[in-house]
Amino acid sequence: MQFISQDVLTEQEITSLQGFDIAFHGQPDIDDRSEFSATLSQKAARAAHLVSYNSDTFTLTVGGKNFKTDSLVDLPAEFRASSILIDATTMEFPEIVLILTAYYSRPRGSKPRCAFIYTEPLGYTKKTKEEAVSLGATFNLSSGFKARNPIPPYAMMFRTGNRVRLVAFLGFEGGRLSQILNDEDGQYYEQVTIVFGMPPFQATWDLHALMANHRLLQRDMTSVRYCSANNPRAAYELLRQAHHATGGGATNRLAVAPFGTKPMAVGTALYCVENPSLHVVYDHPMRVKGRSHGVNCTHLYEVDLNS
Repeated sequence: MQFISQDVLTEQEITSLQGFDIAFHGQPDIDDRSEFSATLSQKAARAAHLVSYNSDTFTLTVGGKNFKTDSLVDLPAEFRASSILIDATTMEFPEIVLILTAYYSRPRGSKPRCAFIYTEPLGYTKKTKEEAVSLGATFNLSSGFKARNPIPPYAMMFRTGNRVRLVAFLGFEGGRLSQILNDEDGQYYEQVTIVFGMPPFQATWDLHALMANHRLLQRDMTSVRYCSANNPRAAYELLRQAHHATGGGATNRLAVAPFGTKPMAVGTALYCVENPSLHVVYDHPMRVKGRSHGVNCTHLYEVDLNS
């Protein structure tokens, strides 16, 4: 895996973005930036397809066609492309990692050129005064979370003798990681590394994330790391270092919870496709429409999957 570029696009570059065979995007009607980003991805490619993932049936739907997570190798044959653009703004982590898994299964040298776009919002929607807002629960982002169903193939069961290090990228929604640690599998987590996005996209956003998750800072066997909120490569490298440290040490398995920024999720997904033994923990949030407002800068990330 080689990271080729990580750029913030100028207005002229946004207007001229094109040349991809296929663009993959999620629902465009969540907020202002989702509409902007989905439209941008559609214009940048010869064909564009809506992607969604059903965590109950383990089914990825692309352009109206269904693929079970154990038959993703069929997807590149159905959607042939020498270059793909993934709209990380509108796609959730399961959709991103499964699209990548499908195309990464191609033989070396025949994997497509791969790029991601991610558009920041100007701001996030705050909860109303009538709502009971606890410390760190400032923004109205999700209406709830589905069952913590696994994401095959990144769902290897823990067994007796497993000593797991969990790396959790965290965002504004406190309580997500606490629920994970209280689950049945929580007994296997010998070490927990929580990761905050610093520097953040905007000043004070890191403080909201810290406040939302402040109780975790007092937990035993918990360490804190930081990586840039808009840098997929930083998240990828952090996981690589953590994975390397699991060999022969206090832990022997690595799990990851991609609850942080979308660029962190992109870096996580890229590391996962190279290392399918990773265990991914995900709680499938149900996004609230109007969760953010406005359109800020757009990032373009490009990687070489053949390296």
